[in-house]
Amino acid sequence: MSIQVPWGHINVLVVWIIIFSIAYLYFDQHQNPKVAVIKGESQHGEVFIPRSIDGHYYVRGSINGHPIDFMVDTGASIVSVSKTFAQIANLPTGAPANFSTAGGTVIGEIVPGQFVEAGGIAVNNLNISVGIHGGTALLGQNFLRHVDVVQSNDTMILRVRSE
Repeated sequence: MSIQVPWGHINVLVVWIIIFSIAYLYFDQHQNPKVAVIKGESQHGEVFIPRSIDGHYYVRGSINGHPIDFMVDTGASIVSVSKTFAQIANLPTGAPANFSTAGGTVIGEIVPGQFVEAGGIAVNNLNISVGIHGGTALLGQNFLRHVDVVQSNDTMILRVRSE
């Protein structure tokens, strides 16, 4: 007694696996947030950030020279990073604090006196909250109050305030 393998069914299965793999790779690539990367100095103290596919605005920056991607969060009162990033960036231990977020209360700490740069715009001596989850930091109001934030169509502009 021999078992016959239905090769026609296997070929169809292989074709569908290839089609779904290509579709997955395409959508995975196009679902990732667009992060504005500014090379060199921001032109005339302005940073143009395109709206990402998820509706948010992302900009590459750094904290104390350690690179990180920020999501511009006008609803956040403070620049916020994860504990993992704080360890990588060798941030000092801060004062314990509780943070109210959309996902509930987060226990973390406040680290004072940090240097934050986003898209070529730098602000010194900022408090940073440590304790959010994920690899993307939040660019909160303690940074944003130093710039004008303009949103037009699908672009956000951060403009250095002339004091």
